[in-house]
Amino acid sequence: MYTTGEAARVLRVTESRVRQMLSAGELEGKRDINGRWRIPQRAVHERMDARPREPRAAQQGTSVDVGELIERLAQAEHARGQAEARLQLTEHAESTTREQLERERERADRLESELAELRGRGFWARLFGGG
Repeated sequence: MYTTGEAARVLRVTESRVRQMLSAGELEGKRDINGRWRIPQRAVHERMDARPREPRAAQQGTSVDVGELIERLAQAEHARGQAEARLQLTEHAESTTREQLERERERADRLESELAELRGRGFWARLFGGG
């Protein structure tokens, strides 16, 4: 048994269209104790097999919900804007990290040269600061 939603998905129609077909007797089904439609799978598949085969574009129709397309476009533009902002932040963070790394390398080089210089002096020179 199918629910109206399941039958709608199989038949590629809306759930309200399935309920119309049930009410009109175009589709076999019974109401359960709770008043919900239960449709035999056999009846749904027979209905589907009886439909004439049409090209997919004809099944969907040529009308387009422009409002939905505009909304989807707006959402896509918003997502693109967010992605661009994240990219800019990432590039800035990467640049800052590179600069900090270069400063630390320069500092490490200075410290290494100071250490080498200190090691080059004798013990007493290091102790009393003589050169």
